[in-house]
Amino acid sequence: MTEATIPFDVRPMPLPDHAPGDVRVWLLHIDFSMPLDSAAYAVMNADERARAARFLRHADGARFGAVRCALRHLLAAETGDDPARLAFDAVDRGRPFLVHRNAPDFNVSHSGGYGLIAMSRERRVGADIEEARATFDWRDLAPAVLGDIDRREIEALPDDAARNRAFFDCWTAKEAVLKAHGDGIGSTDVAMHGFSVLPRRDVRYAVTRGAGAFDAISLTAPDGYAAALAWSY
Repeated sequence: MTEATIPFDVRPMPLPDHAPGDVRVWLLHIDFSMPLDSAAYAVMNADERARAARFLRHADGARFGAVRCALRHLLAAETGDDPARLAFDAVDRGRPFLVHRNAPDFNVSHSGGYGLIAMSRERRVGADIEEARATFDWRDLAPAVLGDIDRREIEALPDDAARNRAFFDCWTAKEAVLKAHGDGIGSTDVAMHGFSVLPRRDVRYAVTRGAGAFDAISLTAPDGYAAALAWSY
């Protein structure tokens, strides 16, 4: 199986030189016109098809299904197995893994019309993409998301548009770190506001060690989106 045979618009994302060479990231453009019973979704197992069908909105089911199918194809290319035969399990906190000898670590995210898939054979990875709406008031989530350094960096920016963009960049970086760590935004062990990722130098974030031994970078996202990648040392 090769990436060229994936029945979805999945493209490798270029990463900066200081990203580990073993880490790869793909951007998925989700086609909402494709019905969930089409051949492209045939690699999902019965549980995955049932989960996709439970979403009240077709768009939500399409996001889940497209990302899961693209992930199956990418993991099949990595392992040499049939994408429909791959088996997944999850650790206690719900972080999924591939039940396969020498399986790579992976992480996925989706928002709006895009999905993000990260993979590595040598370290844990986390990925996050968010639709960065210009009308969003970042102050509503600031207490739950921002550390003291993050807030000072964002509030020092010259206007609301810049502060909004910086908040989404910070938020995706923190989500990526927590997903690589194995926790999410509601974690009680590593609170999102309990560590900082700002300031950002070019694409690289200054992740404080309060989140563990992780690095994070900003990714070049489609217009109107913010995205980040994190990895363990």
